[in-house]
Amino acid sequence: MSRGCGGFTLIEAIVAAGLVATAALGTAQLFALATAQNAFARQQLVMSGLASAKIDELAAAVSPASYGSETISDAGRSYQRQWRITEVPGYGVEAVAITVVVSAAVGVGGEVRLTCIRAGTP
Repeated sequence: MSRGCGGFTLIEAIVAAGLVATAALGTAQLFALATAQNAFARQQLVMSGLASAKIDELAAAVSPASYGSETISDAGRSYQRQWRITEVPGYGVEAVAITVVVSAAVGVGGEVRLTCIRAGTP
């Protein structure tokens, strides 16, 4: 008696299904990791822009406040921006240090710190 139909046995089908499921699970994990990293990079980009804008604002001001803090909302997220202006000893210039800190952003946090040195005002 010979087999008339060619096909897969039950064991072969189960093994193939297991391999496909394993590959799909690995791909899903990579997708989740890439999505999280993309959100973090976007957050860092926004915070860098906020810090840079404040440095530009303080550098252009005639006599800016020597320190301060403000909360900024952007795209549904809240950011805390703090700055301090201090003299650099021995050089007669001011260093403008600005820190942008994310406050309670849906599991994504971090800090961006930019420092700029500008000529002191006479």
